[in-house]
Amino acid sequence: MDSLHSKVNRTYHQLTGLIDGYEARPIAPGISYEMHPVLLMNWNGDFYDLEKKLNKSRDPVQDQLGGRCSGLIKVAPNNADLLISQVTMSGFQNMLRVLKLYKFGYDKEFFPGYATSMASYPGLLYSSDDFALMSSGLAVIETTISVFDVSLFNNTQAVGQLPTWIRAIVANQMARDAREWCKIYAKYNSGTYNNQWAVLDYNKFTPNKPLPEYGLFYVLEQLPGTVVYEDLTWFLEKYSYFPSYNIPYFKKITQISGFINQGKKLGDWFVWGKSPRARIFERDHHTVTDLDSLTKLMRYNNYQKDEFSRCNCNPPYSAEAGISARGDLNPANGTYEFPGQGHVNHGALDYKGTNASMMKKLEFRAQGGPTWGTVPPFRWSTFDFKDKVKHIGHPDEWKFDWFDLKWETDVHA
Repeated sequence: MDSLHSKVNRTYHQLTGLIDGYEARPIAPGISYEMHPVLLMNWNGDFYDLEKKLNKSRDPVQDQLGGRCSGLIKVAPNNADLLISQVTMSGFQNMLRVLKLYKFGYDKEFFPGYATSMASYPGLLYSSDDFALMSSGLAVIETTISVFDVSLFNNTQAVGQLPTWIRAIVANQMARDAREWCKIYAKYNSGTYNNQWAVLDYNKFTPNKPLPEYGLFYVLEQLPGTVVYEDLTWFLEKYSYFPSYNIPYFKKITQISGFINQGKKLGDWFVWGKSPRARIFERDHHTVTDLDSLTKLMRYNNYQKDEFSRCNCNPPYSAEAGISARGDLNPANGTYEFPGQGHVNHGALDYKGTNASMMKKLEFRAQGGPTWGTVPPFRWSTFDFKDKVKHIGHPDEWKFDWFDLKWETDVHA
């Protein structure tokens, strides 16, 4: 058994242990492939595309066209710092989160990412947002790419492929650098939970020194049957930032995914470099100089006043057109160009960000709940989806500040 399949095996051992613990079973090392709710929870992201593969109807309260996440990699002025951040967007029922640290006693030679710090959910073995920091010195985020050409799912098969949640864990733990992360992750592509991944190698960054010519930053994009990845260190050197907002960067992925036709039908919302979030990032990324200013930009939503939040709608703007979306704020009786632009059970659920100094201890800043400040806090009691969407265990009002996460155990990159 090679090291990759060994890691797949260990992941299923961990999953079985989690299920056995949940069911209060006696300790019995081994692997169970039972169809258990905990297993299905880990498959959740992959189900997003399997629904299309199997032609299953989605939950009608879920938005199908809104942006799924926002991400940003930013080089501070004079290369003083290197920052990476992601906000997750989904239905508001998904706001119960867990910040996790997994630290395994693996051979560090074969598993340099033996420790992983991440934002995640109860019962999940990986981030799923994704936002993960590894002891290898790698930091990884992703934003989801929609597949508009459903014929691509003919490449998704039941045998010989691994779901994204497994491949993400394997790559996070085995990769020594950003290129190797992409190479490992690309193997056995299932074509499910199709994302744009941004992989940053903090080992290759020294504050206040020139950026390396290569190896610092890779971007990978996946579709059923196709994976494209490239060293984009030059992009950071030239532009000082890389934004991620659910639209593919690579031309090949743009062409075969169906984004070109989607852009022709629905306009710039689906065009790389021209969507509302793309324009906000382009205008405001220069304001990011440290963790505080990063937090401010990633939580930004001033949809009633920002020119880039305007649309051919009534009212003439959309709260979905912010770095941190708030689909609940759009009026239910408004008129919009497509459903994901309007009143939906969808928005930014959190914020995570780190910099070079925090990364050394796998620490990051986190904030739970939808953005508030320039917009009112989210409240279940005033949200008309409250009776359609289960939200057991949630507070009514989500008005929480950020905090800097510090782990008690000794862990470092």
